[in-house]
Amino acid sequence: MPFKNPMNDRQTDRTDKIIALLHEKVRLGSLHRRLFYSVFAILWGSGALWLVAEWFKDPELGTARTLLQTFVIKIHGAAMLIFLAMLGTLFTHVRRGWILRANRLSGCFNVATNILLTLTGWLLYYIADDSAREWASFIHWSIGLGALPLLSAHIWFGRATANETRNKNNEGVAMLESELGSMTTVKKDSRGD
Repeated sequence: MPFKNPMNDRQTDRTDKIIALLHEKVRLGSLHRRLFYSVFAILWGSGALWLVAEWFKDPELGTARTLLQTFVIKIHGAAMLIFLAMLGTLFTHVRRGWILRANRLSGCFNVATNILLTLTGWLLYYIADDSAREWASFIHWSIGLGALPLLSAHIWFGRATANETRNKNNEGVAMLESELGSMTTVKKDSRGD
């Protein structure tokens, strides 16, 4: 029985895993993508609506909330719980993208944004000190408003990269097919067909 080098086996396993990852798409599945976008839209929209209601409420109310703000913040909280669960389902998406070095910069910004939003949201829920709540609120809505363009940029960069890769692959296949076609033509000519 020939000697089997365990290092080669590990390298082969790792190589096989990387090749398998390359064959998988980094893009989310259709249902997953639609659900994620819907939950994000509700979360972002309810946060933006709360902020607009806050800006235009009667200054005499002070820290009291309007009925609209109370209703919208409940929707925002419920959407946040679903969104946090959805973020957990993105682990394989993040892992594939990281290994393939796809869209890392905007992906890291999105992860950091969601961590900060979660932290500041937690602070808003649990902190009683008004000055600390004001700062947490300002940071939360400032980052929250920026989350939409940031996610949009991540999606756009990802699709642009995927289209570029697809075009390169199509060009490579076309070039290979033309080379193979010219080789069969040369063989036919040399045989006198």
